[in-house]
Parts: sequence; C-alpha cells; structure tokens
Amino acid sequence: MSDIGGGNLTQCTVGGTDIRNLISSIEYFENILSPTTSCVITINDASGFYEQLRKDGGEDVLISFGERAGESIRMKFKTAKIGERVRVKENQDSYKINCVSSEFIDNNSKEIVKSYQGKKIDEIVKEVHDEYIKSATTLKTSLVTTESTEGQAAYTGTGRSPIAVLRWALKEGKSAESKASNYVYYQDRDGYHFVTIDKMLQGSPKVTLSYSTQDIGKAGGDGSTKIIAFDQQTDTNLLDSTFNGSNSDHWYFYDPTTGVIGGGSKRDGAGDTTHTGRSPVTEKAESARGQRFNFVVAPGFSESKFRDSRDPTIKERKRTLPEHGAQSSAAMQLDNIVMNVRVPGNAKYKPGVKVKLSIPANQEEGSLDKRSGDYLITSVRHVTYRDDKDFKYDVILECKSDSQNKNSAPGAGGIG
Repeated sequence: MSDIGGGNLTQCTVGGTDIRNLISSIEYFENILSPTTSCVITINDASGFYEQLRKDGGEDVLISFGERAGESIRMKFKTAKIGERVRVKENQDSYKINCVSSEFIDNNSKEIVKSYQGKKIDEIVKEVHDEYIKSATTLKTSLVTTESTEGQAAYTGTGRSPIAVLRWALKEGKSAESKASNYVYYQDRDGYHFVTIDKMLQGSPKVTLSYSTQDIGKAGGDGSTKIIAFDQQTDTNLLDSTFNGSNSDHWYFYDPTTGVIGGGSKRDGAGDTTHTGRSPVTEKAESARGQRFNFVVAPGFSESKFRDSRDPTIKERKRTLPEHGAQSSAAMQLDNIVMNVRVPGNAKYKPGVKVKLSIPANQEEGSLDKRSGDYLITSVRHVTYRDDKDFKYDVILECKSDSQNKNSAPGAGGIG
C-alpha cells in the first residue's frame, strides 16, 4: 500500500489512558488568527469511557500522529468540552472531545494589573508572554518569532486577560519593517509567533500543489503534492477579517487649535506593503475598504477602546491615520481569494507558509485557471481518521491571496 494518505497514530492519551482503539478521527487545528492550537477527537465508545470523562474533566490530552516514515505532530492539550453522546449501534456511542491548550484555559483566570511604560510593543508582548502564558504546560510555549516594532508605547493594566492585552498590541504595534503593521499572534506546534502578515508574504513559495482532473498515476510526479479536492470560499468571514485588522476601529483626537487629526509622527511612504495588485493607502488617497475611524474633540488627548488610562504623550507615538488605513486595506486584500485545499497528509504543513497552487483551466491545453498563483496558508486542519481498521491522513489548507498576477507558470519544490 502506498504511504500517500496513510496515517500513523502513535499516541493518544486522555488522563493517562490510551484511547487509540476508541478513536474514529482526530482533527488538529492551527490558525494565524488564533492564539491557541486545538483538536477535536471523535470517539466510538463501547467501554463506558464517557462516564469517566464527565466525572473528572480537564484531563491532560497527548496526541502524536503523522504520515508514515515522515514527520509527526506531537502536542499536549486539556479537555475543554465533552460533546453529547449519540447511539450509533447497540452498546456503542459516538461523541467528540474538544481540546485546547492549557494556556487558553489559564487565560480566563489571569488578570494583568501592572503598567508597562516606555517600552516598544514587541517588548511588552515578550514580557506578557513570558510572565503570563509561557508558564503553562503545553509542550512548546516559547515566543519563537518576534517581529520588531518601532517607537515607544505605554500600557496601564486594568485587569484584562493576557490575550486581551496581546490583541491590543496587535492593533497598536507599529512594525519596523512593514508599513501595514498587520500583526498576528498565534500558536503552532513550534510555539508562539508575533509577526506581520506582510513578513509572511515575503519570499518564494515553499511548495507547489497541483490539481489534475485525471488519474495519471506515478507519471504525475510526487503524489504528496497533489491536490485531492479544492473549492473557493465565496463568503468572507467577518470575525476573522476583524481580528486581522480589516475593521481597524481606533479613537483619534481632533485638536481645533491646530486643525490636526491624530497628531504624532508619520513615516515616509505610509501605506506601502508587500501586497500586490492594489493601490496602497496614502495620505492623499485613503482606502474605503472596510476601515472605520471614530473621532472625538479633545485637544491633546486620545484614548483607545483597549485602555481605560493612557500616557497623555502617547499621541506622539501612535500610528497615523494612513498607517491604520494601510492595515485595514492590506487585511481586506488578503481576503481577495480564499481557497480551501485538501491534500495528502504531511505534518510539515503549517500556517504562515507560502505555497503555489496550480489549477488547470483546460486539461487539454494545459492552461492555468485564473485562481492559480501564490497563496499564504492561514489555517491548517490535520485530519487522521480510521478507514477499514487502518488510519488515513489528509490535510485541509485555508489559503488566501491578494495577488492579481496569477499567470506565472507553476514551479516545483518541497516544503522547507
């Protein structure tokens, strides 16, 4: 049997109990817009394990799976919710176990009441992460990627959770490298990342994924990079887009003595991004795509919905209106084309990686569909499932692209 699509489930324990013989499927999720990884385990149970789960709760969950003779994903979670049982046959029930990282659970019981003054945003993120998140028990909790911010900021803790403070940082962070400054904070199997989407879009695609309408067997090359199925998402997820900054909602002051809105310093070329195919936001030509600005008359003072108190000089260090517009514009551009792609299981697929999709427009002529081109993987669902007493393994990728130049010939390569 070919290893393509073959899964290898090496570990799945709940509260120390090995439940591999009960498992129907495991779905493991990573997303650049989510501060936590998660997984859903579907159980076919004839042993009464459900009663044990309902009695205890909050058990440690360890999973390890991947493709045969390849890399594996190994993660640790806590049980968060046990689904209702459904009777599938006599003396056998099916139900789901929803699991999240312990950091996400601990976040709801922690409050930040300290003040951060005269620091860069990335320094605040690092301190919050190390003090309030890294102490949890997930296998890898280090902040492995940190993109530098410029300028100083101040945050006065008002009892908000660590994740709420980090979301404030995503909105306020002013990247030293990317004018759009559309930061994300997310977890994958390597740890945590604080980085801009512009940074992710730099460089060349790591792999080319190709779709064929015909079964061309071994002559088709590497079967692990063949697209099993794909569809284009037609509806924008407004919640995801908002987290991504497309509705950048900030308060600015208007000083009637000077006629200045927002104040503060600005950088040359505000609005320039690595995104292609759209006009950048500039001071003379603001984008109307989704951004929303609220103004309040209060000379010399500004406030944000993320703070109850603020250093009165912070207005001199905030990002400018065009820069917030650039963030909103870039976030909306990323939702230009959204493709859901199913490929054979490969544990190396993770969010934040660029890929090239090669979709034929006409199998006879060999021309490419207009949706072919470079994409950013924004969400990954690794699915291992039981099929005829054996485990199969697929990956479902959510890929987004704002590129208007989709006529380049597909390249070759492998995931790095």
